[in-house]
Amino acid sequence: MVTTENTATKTVVIGLDALDKRYLERFESSMPNVRALRDRGVEATLESTHPPWTGSAWPSMYTGCDPSHHGVYGFFRYDTYPDEGELVSRADVDRPAIWDYLSSEGASSVVLNVPVTHPADQIAGVLIPGYLAGEDADGHPEGVREALDDELGEPYRIYSSHEVSGDSEKKLTGYLELIDQRRRAACSLLEREDWEFAFIQVQKTDAVFHNFDDDEAFRSIYEAADRLVGDVLETIDETVNVIVCSDHGIGPVTGHSIYVNEILRQHDYVVATDGQGGRTNLSSVKTTLTDPDGGQPAESGTVNSDGGQPGVSSRAAKWVIDRLGIRPGSVYGAAERVGLESALLRLTPDSLVAAAGETVDWRDSKAYCTEGTRLGVRINLEGREPNGTVSPAEYETVRDDLISILSSFETPDGKPAFELVCRREAVYDGPHADRAPDILVRPTEMNNNIKTELYGRTTVPIDVYDHKLDGVFLAAGPGIDETWSDDRLSLTDVAPITMSLLGYPVPDSMTGTPPSSLLTVPVRSGQYEPIDYGTAAVPNVDTEGVTNRLEDLGYL
Repeated sequence: MVTTENTATKTVVIGLDALDKRYLERFESSMPNVRALRDRGVEATLESTHPPWTGSAWPSMYTGCDPSHHGVYGFFRYDTYPDEGELVSRADVDRPAIWDYLSSEGASSVVLNVPVTHPADQIAGVLIPGYLAGEDADGHPEGVREALDDELGEPYRIYSSHEVSGDSEKKLTGYLELIDQRRRAACSLLEREDWEFAFIQVQKTDAVFHNFDDDEAFRSIYEAADRLVGDVLETIDETVNVIVCSDHGIGPVTGHSIYVNEILRQHDYVVATDGQGGRTNLSSVKTTLTDPDGGQPAESGTVNSDGGQPGVSSRAAKWVIDRLGIRPGSVYGAAERVGLESALLRLTPDSLVAAAGETVDWRDSKAYCTEGTRLGVRINLEGREPNGTVSPAEYETVRDDLISILSSFETPDGKPAFELVCRREAVYDGPHADRAPDILVRPTEMNNNIKTELYGRTTVPIDVYDHKLDGVFLAAGPGIDETWSDDRLSLTDVAPITMSLLGYPVPDSMTGTPPSSLLTVPVRSGQYEPIDYGTAAVPNVDTEGVTNRLEDLGYL
């Protein structure tokens, strides 16, 4: 145990995925509880990690470390090539979480539906896993989900009903019902459990932007989240510190989709194959996660990641293309020639684009973009990748060339496609930096996104909602100095801030920094004894032949 002067108070963290200041301002009149918290506390921009996506960002928040220290860069682990990726779990997050440190000190926590916390560890307190867990995943302690079923009078859900529905009304209703159930469950656990720390997470504040283009839909979700915040505040007393934060922001993306692998193909780095390749991604596992029975078909017509028209399967898309006699790479070009490219983009799902084009031959290519959300390029390095094509002697020369190619690449309007292009060590310094892409990129102003498909285009104009670098940090309570005037924090600062508010030393393995001027309690650091975490057995997830799985967040 570390030496603790625990004169501080309980702390609750409410994580609202993709909460963004622009929508807090827009919907201020509909969010009286958050407004009151903002008025009595402090507020700051919360800069996300690289990459700013759920799979890597929430583990960064709860461990206080960037991905190069905890080892998770996305929803999949690629030990070999992108077509052999495996879904990440808590076992892949190579750092203790806040609640693990607290458990080692005998302090109890309530952890409700935080992403990448499955399978549930045996902690001091209660943990029900969140995003990426199967719908019927067990919580800790045994029977906790069944107890919530009884208290709520209905089965407690990790995902919403109609999660993959193409019926927008049903989908939105399911989102609202899920947030309401999360609200009731959170209040029940806070009332009946003995806890020092609580972490409650809501995902649909992100998903609604990926699946709708409607301010009223956005407002309704923000209102539901505000009610959750209000009821949690009513359940606790004023001596409890409260943090409301997001893992990243969200907003309109009106630039271009950048087809990085198409760029690399033009420079002889990517080798194409006839469409038999592919990549393991979240769209191939959603039904398995959301449907406890596994493999049940989604309701007719699932919504695309951009909230557009109902999608079709890759097999059906391929059939359409074959019947029309459209050659790979010509779909968009043909539409452009007759002035229908915008309509095509609105109406054509990603599966049609993928079926129209070739795919990357991962093993024969020299370098490639594994997935758009990873924000980088991986080199097929001899001695590291099983079929490496780039020798160690060529490695730095190849990196120099890739940086030159991507730094100079412009969108059709003459603007640089990327505001950041660098070697990974310019951003990462942790023991798991080798899992990161060799070259990191960040789209200019996060107003472009990255795609991996090959179909004859390097850019296509877009008009969607997608992630932004900056999220939101709100805090109030006896441990918060309301006169604090700085306006920017890092996502990795949240865990050390929380540990300090709780009166415990900040673990020296955390890379985030708690600003002492933000807190009225002492900030101390300390070394903890080795802690067991991520030791629960990971269940198998069958991903074969399953489509339309995790499109809610736009991870395709």
